[in-house]
Amino acid sequence: MDPIDVGIGVAIITAVGGSVAILLNVTRAVLAKWTRPRPAVGPGEAEELRHAITQLAAEVSELHERVDFTERVLASERERERKQLEGGN
Repeated sequence: MDPIDVGIGVAIITAVGGSVAILLNVTRAVLAKWTRPRPAVGPGEAEELRHAITQLAAEVSELHERVDFTERVLASERERERKQLEGGN
């Protein structure tokens, strides 16, 4: 056998083996991603989450009202100070 033929044969076998190994690893990674268990939310948990979201929405609404009130108070104080600086009551 010619050493060049042997070298070509080894190169082909190595290339095929490497390609198969790469394809197997990619296939395993894809299958692992697709078959990964996803967290399931039961009916009880879903209701708890809805309740928590409703509570948070109410708290955000209350905070919004408080910020609006504070802005109005500060604006009226600034207006009073401005009028006093202008010399009016």
